[in-house]
Amino acid sequence: MNITDILFSDEFMPHGMCYLWQPDLLWLHVVSDALIFLAYTSIPITLVYILRIRKDLIFSKVMALFGAFVLLCGFTHAISIWTVWNGAYWFSGSVKGVTALVSVATAIMLWKLVPTLKELPTVEKLRIEVERRKLAEAKLTAESQRLLDSNDELQAFANASSHDLKSPLRGIRQLAGWIKEDLENEKVVLSEETKSHFDLMNSRIIRMETLLEDLLEYSKIGMHQNEITLIDCSNLCSELFDMLNSDKGIQLHLQPGLPAFKTMAAPFAQVLRNLLDNAIKHHHDSNGNIWVKYNELEDYYEFTIQDDGPGVNPNDFSKITQLFSTLKPKDEVEGSGMGLAIIDKIITNFTGTLNFAANSDSGLSVIFTWPKETKLKQTLAQLRE
Repeated sequence: MNITDILFSDEFMPHGMCYLWQPDLLWLHVVSDALIFLAYTSIPITLVYILRIRKDLIFSKVMALFGAFVLLCGFTHAISIWTVWNGAYWFSGSVKGVTALVSVATAIMLWKLVPTLKELPTVEKLRIEVERRKLAEAKLTAESQRLLDSNDELQAFANASSHDLKSPLRGIRQLAGWIKEDLENEKVVLSEETKSHFDLMNSRIIRMETLLEDLLEYSKIGMHQNEITLIDCSNLCSELFDMLNSDKGIQLHLQPGLPAFKTMAAPFAQVLRNLLDNAIKHHHDSNGNIWVKYNELEDYYEFTIQDDGPGVNPNDFSKITQLFSTLKPKDEVEGSGMGLAIIDKIITNFTGTLNFAANSDSGLSVIFTWPKETKLKQTLAQLRE
């Protein structure tokens, strides 16, 4: 006898005989079991639907197991209807056995979830947290608007101050020139000391104008968004170097294969221009070399501007990116002391990094990272939120 014959053997009396085949009693059990079967069947169908639309639920496994348990319970009631007229009790018992195993597994799984369930926040706690976050978001929005308004005011102040301060500086330079011309027209021979005083006054005026320009430039960083365009690093470096290297004594060496990529061209060009200008301006020799190298990282390009100039003491690396910081007396160096501070702020604004390294023989290596197109777009999207 095979397994099918055993499961569906009719050697036993049907369950209807226990009801003495009384129609009212028989149909009471049949209809009740049928309704229970339909209800039990609808529950796992609903659970499957919930799991499909909410794949993030943390209890998906136990819900699936619970659905199987309920479905099997429903089948036991369907088989109870069958056994009213057929004595297939081996089949009925086998289904109950499988149901028992699944029910025990479900119970064990639920007990294991008790610690996690205890940590779940109540609906009231969730409501309070939602209200708290809404309030914090409203405050953040108001603060962001206040900062935007403040930035606009500061920008307007910076523009006005720069214009108002540069006007008298131009007047002072013009007056100094007129005084010098009048003295020369009167055949007054100026002493070397007087000439040095005129030169010193002129250099101080130039430095003040440069300082005002750099302050205005520093205040604008991050306030204007340019379009993302394709740039060629080799061409850009060559053009900037030719523009800056007036005495032609410094040689530029580009690593072969410098990347061409899409980015915001203006701030990237400003970083390269300032770094190349620093390497040329602070070189101690009329003849020297500057190297531009790069390394490709996962989300960034890493660029290195290396020179064979006098270099910088590693102990001073932390100072040179500070505002108005110069390692030489201000009368001995051109500029406002804001060049590297501007570079550092631009690079940081684009989630990059700026570092320095002393070369083994002489000179300085400036290493900065710049985001690739995908990373740049992510950064800009976050800034706009």
